[in-house]
Amino acid sequence: MRLFDSFQLRNAVFASIWLVLLGPMLVQVYTGDVLGAGAKAWITVCVFAFGLFYFWAFGSLNTCPHRWALFPRVLLRWAVLLAIALASVPVINTGAVVFAPYLAAMLGFTVTLKKALPIVLATGAAGAVAVWLSTPEDLGWAAFVLFFIPLLLVGVGVFSQYDESRHQLLHELELAQQREDIAADVHDLLGHSLTVINLKSEVARRAAENHPEQAKQELKEISDLSRLALAEVRSTVTRMRTPTFAGELQGARRALETRGITAHLPEPLTAQGNHDTVFSWGLRELTTNVIRHSGADNCWVRVTADKLQVTDDGCGFNGDSAEHEVGGLAGLRDRVEAAGGQLIMRREKGLSTVLITMTGDSVLIDDDTAAEEAVQ
Repeated sequence: MRLFDSFQLRNAVFASIWLVLLGPMLVQVYTGDVLGAGAKAWITVCVFAFGLFYFWAFGSLNTCPHRWALFPRVLLRWAVLLAIALASVPVINTGAVVFAPYLAAMLGFTVTLKKALPIVLATGAAGAVAVWLSTPEDLGWAAFVLFFIPLLLVGVGVFSQYDESRHQLLHELELAQQREDIAADVHDLLGHSLTVINLKSEVARRAAENHPEQAKQELKEISDLSRLALAEVRSTVTRMRTPTFAGELQGARRALETRGITAHLPEPLTAQGNHDTVFSWGLRELTTNVIRHSGADNCWVRVTADKLQVTDDGCGFNGDSAEHEVGGLAGLRDRVEAAGGQLIMRREKGLSTVLITMTGDSVLIDDDTAAEEAVQ
């Protein structure tokens, strides 16, 4: 067995901090005159053996013995610790109950309440009976050490496991949401393009013999579509790898220019904002909407500390009604409002503008304002 394979030092140190509470017992043993030198040496060996094994037990819990399930691993460690504690009984008698909280912690912080509680109660009951038969006058404090402290530790341990499981579940849910988002992005990016490519491929195949010029034109359009789809996928990957506003600007510029739309974007290093996450999501949704639905020739992006504005000269929309929110704008509005902002849509002088404002200020950003804030 590789005893120290993947040893978890952090877990071992955190668990072993409480071993210092065994110190007062050793001090009492060495300052008293009841025990001889041999007995004192034996207790010292038991305490250090208990501490070293306790340290190793928590650090190696996930790896040793290999191929064992968690509960048998814990039970093996608990049994060894119990044996070491019992080895001290001939010398310190009922004083051995000081090891009981550590035995309870070994169970409470590693296995479920259903498995830990019966063992802790049975151990406490056996210890209480032994104390009652040996020195009944010590039963009061012994019961406190055998029951109250172990049950408290089991409760803390179970709560700690629950909290860790909750965080793990939240992490898994976040990963699942990310996978769904990636799947949706890939579907949106490639679904339409591949469908059109398939149709045009069929047209080109049928026209190849009798209408070669038409076939060439179809093949050219297929080539253009495939390049566009590839560029959009690369743009999406860029944004996933760099989930920042600067990364979104780079991805947006690439996607817009690939589509043949002139991109008027600020430089990533000069673009500033106090709401990086919301603005990153907003820039992605708004530029994607321009690419897919507007038919625009130009797209302008302006940003200040608390505003993001995307304008295009495409087909546009009328008014600020939700019925005109297409291409993810409805979801974007919900996200912005959840962050405490507003999404405002305007159509003026042949230009469509979507403004995200986090302060309620609905005044559109002009070039001078954006440039001034970029310099600051």
